[in-house]
Amino acid sequence: MKVIRLTLCDWRNFERVEYLPLPGVNVVWGQNAQGKTNLLEAVYIAGRGVSFRQGRDRDIVKSGRPQGRLSLDFVSGGRAQNIEVSLFADGRRKEMLLNGLPVRKTSELSGVFCTALFSPEHLSLVRDGPEERRKFLDAAISQLRPKYQAALADYARVLSQRNFLLKKGGGPTMPVWDERLAALGSYIVMMRGSYTAKLKKPAGAHHAAMSGGEALALEYKWFDEDEAALYDIKALKELFAKRLFDAAGRELEAGVSLVGPHRDDLELTIDGAPARIFGSQGQQRSAVLALKLAECEIAEETAGEPPVLLLDDVMSELDASRRAYVRKNIGDRQVVITTVSRTKSGVKMEGGKIIPCTST
Repeated sequence: MKVIRLTLCDWRNFERVEYLPLPGVNVVWGQNAQGKTNLLEAVYIAGRGVSFRQGRDRDIVKSGRPQGRLSLDFVSGGRAQNIEVSLFADGRRKEMLLNGLPVRKTSELSGVFCTALFSPEHLSLVRDGPEERRKFLDAAISQLRPKYQAALADYARVLSQRNFLLKKGGGPTMPVWDERLAALGSYIVMMRGSYTAKLKKPAGAHHAAMSGGEALALEYKWFDEDEAALYDIKALKELFAKRLFDAAGRELEAGVSLVGPHRDDLELTIDGAPARIFGSQGQQRSAVLALKLAECEIAEETAGEPPVLLLDDVMSELDASRRAYVRKNIGDRQVVITTVSRTKSGVKMEGGKIIPCTST
């Protein structure tokens, strides 16, 4: 997959900008708050339909303008394609087009244009709470499996309704919501478990190569430990229903759902010790980098071609050996790297404008 042209109008701090990256490694440099991350965010939104940053779609529209527009020309599956996104300052729902046809759900973009993002925020993936690791798994799976993204949205709605009933002391419709929660939750757990199993080997290999042989191990921690049930959707749903039944009293007392993928975690250990607690800063960075490189490999294996790799000012967060490892393992992917360090190649970003380095 390769970006041919990115055009933005009234988008973040851009009035109008056109970016034409090369097939290989591309560097975008400039001081902070000039628009480098905004550029990567736009590529990410084109592929996934949502931003990796907090906030509302309306906040992306340039201040004082009614609408922000994005157009991405790219090559995927051996043919030229286009994605268009329109966001509105008045809060209207965003509009998306894929090759001129309306996209009704962001899940329709899954597998069409794949990206892998590594930003400074990802360095907290290891040391922060389970929610960050669940987000990592969900984002990685969603862009490859349309059904998964839809299931996540449905699960969130069911969970919200079920929690509302629990706060009210339950009710006659609780069994209906229990059944729906078990059905959706079982699928989510199975997909996360399967993805983690695929992630283990490449992530472990990358981490060992960077750390001189230290062993990075991954384990998906869910509401049970029955390995066989994790890959049998019928058995998993039955087990989920049983756990809900067993927890009924505690849930009514707590007023929230205590069983399900919304409480799961991806456990990371280095040489048998929890990385979150005992990992040094360098070890934690190696673990995150290993996860992101493994994510790239799985996306390439699933989609049949390498994803576009987006590196948002992460080189400054890595030491010389890890920077060298990233450069060595980029492969034949198209890569866009942002940095505050001036370079002789690439382009400069200044005040929402792209300036070729030869003119600076």
